[in-house]
Amino acid sequence: MKRIAVDLAKSVYQVAESVRSGQVVQRKRLNREAFRRYIQEQTESVEWVMEACGTAHYWGRLAQSLGHQVKLLHP
Repeated sequence: MKRIAVDLAKSVYQVAESVRSGQVVQRKRLNREAFRRYIQEQTESVEWVMEACGTAHYWGRLAQSLGHQVKLLHP
């Protein structure tokens, strides 16, 4: 399963995509709309990891509605 770690900020989100071994294979910087498309474009099951905050719950619910797993980390 692929793991994607997300640093949520006000308008720009930093995304790090890693494989099962933990090696980061891709990094991206996305705005809000691009991040929404990025979540929706993931075809295989993904584990999303993000720090728990107000918007993390919104993005987590969106990812879960598409069949992904979500882990929220305590800040």
